Amino acid sequence: MLGRNFILIFLIAFALIKTGLFAQQSSREFKNGIAAIVNNTVITAESVLRELPMEVSRVYFSLPLSEREKYKQLALRGLIQKELMLNEYREKNYNLPDSIFEQRIKETIQREGYTRSSLIKNLRAKGQTYDEYAKDYREQVIYSIMRSEFISTKGIVISPRKIEEYYIANKNQYRQDREIKLRMIVLENAKHGGEESTRVLADEIYAKLADAESFTQMAQIHSDQNNANGGLRIQWDKKGGSLHPSLEKVAFALGQGQVSSVVQLPNACFIMRCEEIRQTKLKSLSEVKDEIEDNLIEQSRKERADKWFKKLEAKAHIQTFSF
Repeated sequence: MLGRNFILIFLIAFALIKTGLFAQQSSREFKNGIAAIVNNTVITAESVLRELPMEVSRVYFSLPLSEREKYKQLALRGLIQKELMLNEYREKNYNLPDSIFEQRIKETIQREGYTRSSLIKNLRAKGQTYDEYAKDYREQVIYSIMRSEFISTKGIVISPRKIEEYYIANKNQYRQDREIKLRMIVLENAKHGGEESTRVLADEIYAKLADAESFTQMAQIHSDQNNANGGLRIQWDKKGGSLHPSLEKVAFALGQGQVSSVVQLPNACFIMRCEEIRQTKLKSLSEVKDEIEDNLIEQSRKERADKWFKKLEAKAHIQTFSF
């Protein structure tokens, strides 16, 4: 039976949902809302917000509604699964000695450079007690152990035949597109007195290149980018990559050893030399065998996890709410 206080909280939350107050997109909705109930455990909307990845939580309220909803549901799903695991731990009467958790906490405190007293002080500043911290930590350890026991990759073996079958069925994933290695002389308008004077300089340099002067030496002398290594770009370039479309069109028309004419963009002029070309090819099975095996192992792990969580969900009472 649910306690009277819990029923009151539930009724208030339901009333807020009915009146649409949870539709306000502000941090206040998270502070006051209930996101889900798993058996007798309440998952608050505020805890869902805390579960968001840090890079998402920083910009959450500026994201489009559809994006907020996606991240919110993913976080809620993770919290529900965590609670299902903890409930399974309790139901199965698994029992880990308190000394294990205490030792883990002690190791964590030392690793992060805290003393017990400095940790308590830091927790107070965040509005959390040491007991709450210890409880959260205990649950996290249990969660990790349950994951390791029931939904890890332990015991998953992928046969060579299955790897080969996957390779044959998904060959397009392993086609290496044509790539080129470029040197560039880049002349930025801002460093050469504006667009017109930059173009004049670019034409002068190009004329010298036509007279067979070393492209590498000219890049070292004149280029505003990568001049130390003669204008050589570190990465290989492929179509649809990081090159500006106008540069890409010219670059991929070059043969090995050929130099482009001056390409003028709004902020700079470019001269390119194609150093090397890697033609389109299909990677061999031996080149991608380990990658395929890892993918299939992870796929099997996810299938194992889905099956296990469906089993846990079937015997649990789960309610979710709009927030």
